[in-house]
Order: sequence, then structure tokens, then C-alpha cells
Amino acid sequence: MNKTAGIQVISRAIKILRLLHERGTSLGELARLTDLPRSTVQRIVDTLAAEHLVECGEGGVRLGWGINELARNAYSDVAAQLRHPLELLFEKTRETVDISTFHGREVIFLDRIISDQAVRVVPIHDRPKPVYAMANGKAMLSLLTDAQITALLHDQMPALTPQTLVSLPALLQQIAAVRADGFSYDREEHAEGVCAVGIALPVPGRPAHALSVVLPSYRFAARLPAIQQALEEVREMCLCILSPRSK
Repeated sequence: MNKTAGIQVISRAIKILRLLHERGTSLGELARLTDLPRSTVQRIVDTLAAEHLVECGEGGVRLGWGINELARNAYSDVAAQLRHPLELLFEKTRETVDISTFHGREVIFLDRIISDQAVRVVPIHDRPKPVYAMANGKAMLSLLTDAQITALLHDQMPALTPQTLVSLPALLQQIAAVRADGFSYDREEHAEGVCAVGIALPVPGRPAHALSVVLPSYRFAARLPAIQQALEEVREMCLCILSPRSK
């Protein structure tokens, strides 16, 4: 393969990756959107799947776990810097806590501590993690403009539960409340029986990050004030650590 042909293949592969989302996209649709022969799309998808950058199934082609792995590697230094604050958040709440960023429309978890309570939330690794249906995702979206959110989601918001927001105007209204209040919420929108509280964490020179606390829905309301206070305190510690003046 000559240099020009190699660049063309890479360009086509990137174009395909940019078109994928959590619902899955058929090979025929990818061929139509890229204006490429279906056989060419199939070869590129097979190569990407071999590297775990995409996954293929009955629902079509979607981004694979390898994408998250690449992004995690790129942001691992942030997670390392914030490990102590995350441990402190866990000590204050004893719930499942995490720090995350996002890639495309998906939340990427950089670090996590699982609750030690008898009834707790243990994340399912292969479940879709769309930014619009998760507390940490909404926290990160609150640092974007409405125009940026609209361009990111393209009004593609499939439901994960009966509580998932699938209307972009409704989501934007909720994000406006996050900007005003400082906290974002997932009230059984990502998984039934699970709630979460998030708070945005801007990182200089990087995409938005967030902290969140995830817990069973039955103890969400009673624990909410204490969790909000813990998130605010730990967020301040994180911002001090990440500040250029602290280095």
C-alpha cells in the first residue's frame, strides 16, 4: 500500500468512527453516510473490530471498549492526581464514587471506588454510558454551550429506562438547572433502581471532567444533602490540586 492509499484508509476509518453512537449503526447506513461501497466499509469495520475499536452485533456497529482504553490512557495522569480526593469522597459517603471525562457522546470512567455497603451499585462494564443519561455526563455537558450540546447529540438520545430524557429541549432545560444549581442528577435514567449526583470538574487544557456518587434509589433522597456537601468539599480539593499555581 502506498502512502496516499494508506492515508485514505485512515481517513475513512476515522470518518466511520465519528458516525458511531450507542444505538449501533448498520453497515448499509455507514456505507450511505460515507458514500463508500459496502464491501469497503465491511473491511474497515472488520479491521477496527480486530483492534476492539468497534463492536459488531445484531444492533449494528458501535464504538468498542478499545476507544475507552485509549482515552483512559490519555487522561490517566489526571486520575492519578485526584486519587486521594476520590478516596476522601468515598470515606465521606461510603457509596460508589467515580471521576470521569467523556469521549464523543460516551462517559469514560478514569477511576472508581465501589461502595462497601451491603446494598450498593456495581457498574456493568458493557452497558452504554451516554452523557445525557448520567449525572457525571450532565455535569460535563453543563460546561458546554447549548449549541455545542446540540451538535454533540444530534437529537440522538435513545432511552435506557422509562425515565431517560429523550428530548433535547428537555435536556437543555435540565442542563440550565445544573449550571444554576451546581449539581446534576440521574434519577433512574441510566439504570432502574440506581440514582446518582454529579458535579463538574473543569481541568485546565483538557475536556471537562466530573465527580459523581452513585447509590441505590431507595436511599437517594435521604442521603442527598450529605452527598452534595461531600461533592462540594472534594471538588474544591480537586481544583486546588489541578490549579497551575499549585504545581
